[in-house]
Amino acid sequence: MSILRRVSNPVVVKLFLLVALCFGLSGCFVANLVMEAQVLQYSGDGVIHNSTMAFSPGYRIEFPKFNSARPYEAPYRLSHVPHTPTHDHATIYLRFNQPDFVMARKKKGSVTAAFRLELYDSKGNSVHSAELHLSNSYWSEAQGLFGVFDLKKSDLRFERNTSYVLKVSYVPGDVPPPAEELYFSIEEGGTK
Repeated sequence: MSILRRVSNPVVVKLFLLVALCFGLSGCFVANLVMEAQVLQYSGDGVIHNSTMAFSPGYRIEFPKFNSARPYEAPYRLSHVPHTPTHDHATIYLRFNQPDFVMARKKKGSVTAAFRLELYDSKGNSVHSAELHLSNSYWSEAQGLFGVFDLKKSDLRFERNTSYVLKVSYVPGDVPPPAEELYFSIEEGGTK
């Protein structure tokens, strides 16, 4: 028999629900506050956002957009990248907006574009590198925003108080993704 069923006093039930709600909201508040402090400490390229949601603290770093039909190369400086207690890695995505989900999924197999990434620590040592071909990578989608990634190759691990340089390169091939602009983002926890 549940606690609420045994207690017939409506005032006690309301008080119990209010206390439970307060505990839940305080956890959300604390998670958001801790992540916001880390987001404020980030220094480097791109624009960082606090993407904490409920009990899942998170962040998102978005880098400048570029033309999907042209090759692209860029180094991005990263320092004081936030950490979340619920995830041990961040994920790099190649992102684009395309409201026509069905068309994008149909074109996926014919896309010839690829991108390469290399992550260097502050001493210049390569700590991660990968090459992804868009046609055989995962394409996540939410409300017209696609994210291209690989479950293993896209994982990035950042040590606390360490600076990094992330070098990315993109080649469109003959058939780029179905969008005019692309951008890279690094995301961990929260809402991806």
